[in-house]
Amino acid sequence: MDALKDKFFSAYAEVFDEKGNPKACGRRKCSELIELCYQIDGKSDFGNVQTGIMNVSNILSLKEKLSQN
Repeated sequence: MDALKDKFFSAYAEVFDEKGNPKACGRRKCSELIELCYQIDGKSDFGNVQTGIMNVSNILSLKEKLSQN
């Protein structure tokens, strides 16, 4: 789980700035982050892997949850 968590935080840093605002990083990076979110928590809606459209609030919630552990 630690390796997956590390991958999540790395992908998160590529997609979001330090204030939690999405960066202009492209669909591929967003899709990679969404996929990692689903691997960590398959029960929540993090967005669409094919389109890269993110459910930002759920991704931010997952980041907060993982930061506490």
